[in-house]
Amino acid sequence: MATDIPPHNLREVAQAAIALIDQPKTTLDQLLDIVQGPDYPTEAEIITSRAEIRKIYENGRGSVRMRAVWKKEDGAVVISALPHQVSGARVLEQIAAQMRNKKLPMVDDLRDESDHENPTRLVIVPRSNRVDMDQVMNHLFATTDLEKSYRINLNMIGLDGRPAVKNLLEILSEWLVFRRDTVRRRLNYRLEKVLKRLHILEGLLVAFLNIDEVIEIIRNEDEPKPALMSRFGLTETQAEAILELKLRHLAKLEEMKIRGEQSELEKERDQLQGILASERKMNNLLKKELQADAQAYGDDRRSPLQEREEAKAMSEHDMLPSEPVTIVLSQMGWVRSAKGHDIDAAGA
Repeated sequence: MATDIPPHNLREVAQAAIALIDQPKTTLDQLLDIVQGPDYPTEAEIITSRAEIRKIYENGRGSVRMRAVWKKEDGAVVISALPHQVSGARVLEQIAAQMRNKKLPMVDDLRDESDHENPTRLVIVPRSNRVDMDQVMNHLFATTDLEKSYRINLNMIGLDGRPAVKNLLEILSEWLVFRRDTVRRRLNYRLEKVLKRLHILEGLLVAFLNIDEVIEIIRNEDEPKPALMSRFGLTETQAEAILELKLRHLAKLEEMKIRGEQSELEKERDQLQGILASERKMNNLLKKELQADAQAYGDDRRSPLQEREEAKAMSEHDMLPSEPVTIVLSQMGWVRSAKGHDIDAAGA
């Protein structure tokens, strides 16, 4: 089962899920106002158009393109962010190979100045300040990993246990059903534990109120469990809980501690039962937990979305250096050319 699900921004996904909880009839376009697109762990730009991104989340398939972030600094180009999983060393190798093959005559030098303060800092130095570095970068985007495409295939196992390619609305809707069921099972499990403990505390309270007689039965009876159950109307679980306590612990039972624990557990029991019985309270709990997770583990979007023109490689003509040339036409009809403009035309 092939699948290519890109990373997303936790805060955006949590906010979209909350929007679906509040309004189950939320549309795909409304979700896309929240979930802008994939969010990779790099600050390189996602340059795929909004329309293409919408098609991906509508159909569950497609691809996005990422482009490195760069700026001009002291006449050179400084690359500060690379596409996801792209190595700076690999990019420098690709550019250097073009320089060796004389496909980048306008580039003079390459440097990797990356360090702990600047995880990505690749420097491209032009031969002169007349070089059009925008054109050079456009060429490098088309011919190196400074621009890269990432396949997306939202193929996953749904609630029916079968793999299928799903759109964003289907994914979030099914996940909320799954999440609601998970939380319900968690609450029921805790409620079962609370009710069991309350039942035991009732038995311990009976033992405390009749502590001398209980100790006497335990010491003197060959079968103390049925004797305790018969004498005090205890259940088997309560009698076993009493018998599991050592006599010195049994003698130290305190009514205030028992009643205090009872009170706390009764409050928790009522709260759990209230949530399980109310769809509104269950929704509020789901939203509260989503908000807490987004706050604890989420961060701001790292991959900005910016529509850019398609990158194109330069032709051989574009790579020829632009130099001043003087053309001299003599009175005798001869024509000659020379580099530069410092030419003595009279003596030519």
